[in-house]
Amino acid sequence: MFGRKRRQRREIAEIWRQHAEMINKWEWEEQQPVPQPPTVEAQPPVVDDFLPADLRVPTRDEVEGMMMRRQMPLVLDSEVHACPQCGSYRDWIVFTLGDEVWLRCRAGHQALEPRLDTAWFDRNSGPNESRHTSFDEGLRHLGHPDT
Repeated sequence: MFGRKRRQRREIAEIWRQHAEMINKWEWEEQQPVPQPPTVEAQPPVVDDFLPADLRVPTRDEVEGMMMRRQMPLVLDSEVHACPQCGSYRDWIVFTLGDEVWLRCRAGHQALEPRLDTAWFDRNSGPNESRHTSFDEGLRHLGHPDT
């Protein structure tokens, strides 16, 4: 009976001794200087604003322009874009000619849109498999009347 209490006291004393050793070790490690990696100025990652090479719009030598149909309203600068001549705001043909983006409404009014660029066109058009020999043929293919 008396031996059990002595054994428990020895175990508790051993635990306290181990804790004291760990605390001393931690204090010693905190006093040692920690080597720091050399500082390198973080450069912002370069993000290419275009699609992968196999999905990009062909060069101007391969095709004069690309076109897509956009049936939903076009929001530019937090407002719905409407045709300045007839006021329609949906069912657009968006096409690129070089670095310019043009909009054509259902009534046949066309206008250069400077707030859009070819990067926006590439992000929103997706891959385009069809090639047309003329602008009118492209319009017929997309379901717009040519006027």
